[in-house]
Amino acid sequence: MRWLDELKRALGFTPQESRVVLFLIAAFLAGIGIKIVKSARSEKTGFDYTASDSEFEARSRLLAALDSSAIGGGGNDDTAARKPTKSESSIHLSLRSININTASKEELTRLPGIGEATAERILIYREENGSFSTVEELINVRGIGRKKLARIAPYCTLER
Repeated sequence: MRWLDELKRALGFTPQESRVVLFLIAAFLAGIGIKIVKSARSEKTGFDYTASDSEFEARSRLLAALDSSAIGGGGNDDTAARKPTKSESSIHLSLRSININTASKEELTRLPGIGEATAERILIYREENGSFSTVEELINVRGIGRKKLARIAPYCTLER
């Protein structure tokens, strides 16, 4: 304890200040000890990303097939030449089947990046201006810019 007295004298602490500093150091060390014990006891369970990874891969293959067929169907890519699997076809049908001229608010919110407010604006625009003649006409709706239009265009149809 002699070195502690030397330190107090060198720093000029009063006895009360010394007690506060010792308390803070003890609390800090106790906190570190608790954190170490908790981390040693807790089991680190990670999230299994395999399902979402396989869905991502399926959708990526589907989009690549759609892009290559829209461009002209040519190319050396294997994904363009093969038929989509059953799960890819169901994704394709569920995503591609939103008719922007007859869709309800709930159906429009299924589009990527379209929330309730934007879906409501689409309905109001459609009510005021009539049916959409092109998918690109969605850019006239407030809240839909070029990037959002590019994201939702593959999932929209214009059947009247």
